[in-house]
Amino acid sequence: MVKTYYKSFGSMFKRHITRLVSVFLMVLVSVGFTSGIGMATDKIRHSVYDEYIARNVSDFIVKSTRQTGFTEEELSLLSARYGEENFLQGASLEFKEGAMITRTSQDTSLFPEPVEIETDMQFSGMGEGVSRVYFFSGQGTEENLLKQNSIRVIEESEGELPEGTSPITVERGTAQLIGYHLGDTLEATVTMRLSEAYGNMPIQQTTYIFTVARIVENPLHMAERWDKSMRFFDEEGEPLELESVFYLFDPSEAPPAGDVYLTVPALRGNMLFSGGYDDAMEREKAEIEALLGEESVVLSLHENYSFESFMAYAEKVDAIGYVLTVVFLLVTLLVVLNTMTRLLEEERGQIACLKTLGYSSFQIVSKYLLFALVGTAIGCAMAYFAGLGLAYIIYINFTWNYSLPPYSSHVALLYFILSASLVLAATLAATAIAGFRLTHESPAALLRPKAPKAGKKVILERIPLLWNRLSFKYKSTVRNVLRFKIRFAMTVVAVLASTALVFAGLAVLDCCLFQDIGTTAMIGVAAIVLLFAALLNAVVIYTLTNINISERNRELATLMVLGYQDGEVTGYIFREIYITSSIGILLGIPGGTLLCLLVFSLLGFGSVGSISWFVWLLAPLLSLLFTFLVTLMLRSKIVKIDMNESLKAVE
Repeated sequence: MVKTYYKSFGSMFKRHITRLVSVFLMVLVSVGFTSGIGMATDKIRHSVYDEYIARNVSDFIVKSTRQTGFTEEELSLLSARYGEENFLQGASLEFKEGAMITRTSQDTSLFPEPVEIETDMQFSGMGEGVSRVYFFSGQGTEENLLKQNSIRVIEESEGELPEGTSPITVERGTAQLIGYHLGDTLEATVTMRLSEAYGNMPIQQTTYIFTVARIVENPLHMAERWDKSMRFFDEEGEPLELESVFYLFDPSEAPPAGDVYLTVPALRGNMLFSGGYDDAMEREKAEIEALLGEESVVLSLHENYSFESFMAYAEKVDAIGYVLTVVFLLVTLLVVLNTMTRLLEEERGQIACLKTLGYSSFQIVSKYLLFALVGTAIGCAMAYFAGLGLAYIIYINFTWNYSLPPYSSHVALLYFILSASLVLAATLAATAIAGFRLTHESPAALLRPKAPKAGKKVILERIPLLWNRLSFKYKSTVRNVLRFKIRFAMTVVAVLASTALVFAGLAVLDCCLFQDIGTTAMIGVAAIVLLFAALLNAVVIYTLTNINISERNRELATLMVLGYQDGEVTGYIFREIYITSSIGILLGIPGGTLLCLLVFSLLGFGSVGSISWFVWLLAPLLSLLFTFLVTLMLRSKIVKIDMNESLKAVE
């Protein structure tokens, strides 16, 4: 008996190998997508956090609103509070080509009494857009900045500079920033004059020639597109984009110290931009403002475009994951549950034999639980690796917009564990419930074929004008479609949801790609969503169609014996599939519209009204195409049915 029991395992797996593969594919696609989206979000956050720690990125940039910069007392207060190792002072200026930068200082070297002297700095050779110059001075400032405040040298000149020039450091070229080369020269003219109260007389003019001696990469300028100016705005009040960034160390005409860079060790124990980090950051920001008074502005990393936008993208990917995960898992659960419950119905005779041989209900159901476990577990195992690959693809996709920090080695398992556990638990629970329900029947009842469902009038029969015009084969098709209402509903809902996912993927891709909303990185994410939605749609239609054919071998064999041609037999099944799928596809458009409303609200861009007309046509056409291709693939399965085997009496 034991040997017979174990042999039945092998025969069951052999008989239902296509269903096992279907369960595997459904789980692979849905769990792979949901875990991959979740892993990508975690990888982005941990990669940015690792870079933030490794390169000691400043938590705050404190800017003085006075032209004379910070007082010595203020600098001493900040240095004492945060320590010399976490404190760096400097200055920065922003200007456009031809713009004059004015600062006021006290100077007694030229006059016996203190007078106000204005200094105009005119830079040339830096492009027509917005440029930013960082000034750092003081002993050891350059080494401190390079080692402790995150600037990384990419290229550095080894030879001596041309005579009469001073070194200047430039930010590396990007899709937005101008790319300079070692040895390029730039010019700055500094004009000092008495303030207007003293006649506005020029008293000194000096021209400085700079040679590019070093090219660096600063994580504060990690973004390769849309890095914003802080001073210049367009006609609509939107900040203009930077065109170039420069660094001057120990310049003879540096502005007064107007910037202080602070790193706060107390913030480092929290994930960047997490609730704990933001709460601690706000408290620290309030402390700094109280320490310095109203003549300073405290900027956190939330005001830095690179960090804020990259972490915002992580939130957008996370939002997509939250919404689509629910739909992906819903479709998977519906199809897998449908597969297992209908498999058990087919195995009524096998269950009866095992009961007759004295096996307990638990032993019998365990066999089918193992079948479900194998298909789901293999799918989940492969989905983990698919998720890892998907997360990496999503992360690398952001190279279009950022100089990416190294990919984090953090192991992100939360999304995978949640989605895999849900699918596995639901599948095993449904299999157990359906299995124990069958094992409670007597062997005699199980050995008899299940009585056909009683025929009832369908809704179309109540419309004589339409019903009377249908031929017999179409009347038969309509009755078959609506005879099993639960199966019909499950199939329609599964196709509806998968079509809605395709529609949502196309809509987001359309907004990003064809309407120039969002970014290049989001185009890649939208393309990935569309790809997985299309895969899920195809697998759903294939699985449901395959199950429908497998269950009706006897019925199809009977039609063949009665003389039906191959085309008539396949049409008998495929008409039902086309009708059911078409209903699901048509309902998938309003379902996809609702899904888009939710996705767009979470992403912060796009609208249903802005979706291009071709998306409304392409989404249902893709689903119909998948249905047609599936019927082509499965046609041979119908025409090759063994009539003798299928028509053997079950009794």
